[in-house]
Amino acid sequence: MDDNNYSLYGLPVAIVLAYVPHVVKGAIITKSLGRYNNVNPRSQLDKVQERMTKASYAMAKRAEAAHINGLEIFPMFAGAVLAGNFAGLPNNTLNKYSAAFLIARFFYNFVYIKNSNSIVAGLRSLIWMTSVVCCFGLYLEAAKVKL
Repeated sequence: MDDNNYSLYGLPVAIVLAYVPHVVKGAIITKSLGRYNNVNPRSQLDKVQERMTKASYAMAKRAEAAHINGLEIFPMFAGAVLAGNFAGLPNNTLNKYSAAFLIARFFYNFVYIKNSNSIVAGLRSLIWMTSVVCCFGLYLEAAKVKL
């Protein structure tokens, strides 16, 4: 089995995963309106709401929320990966927690953007909690080594 430490590679992957929903939001707007106005992109979605279908607007809003959530959780993940590396955790441990986090974030984005009911929203929350648990797992493992 490969015993290289890939956890630090997870940091740019997590950033990419955080920005995928932003790109999806832009694609939804472009598909709905025929173009994307990059002059004031942060307020564009609300300005074009009346020209989009309800379903497209709702999906774009969920994509925007998934993007923001990805940015919000990134510092927690980055800190956990850095703490684990600083503590000298085994590469296998670092890789497992990092991979689990990234897989959870991939599915989080997909489920959040495609969500249309409360059952799926509950699944999204469970996936989000999984990503948080991965971060706390690394923090706790690092703390055990350093105690």
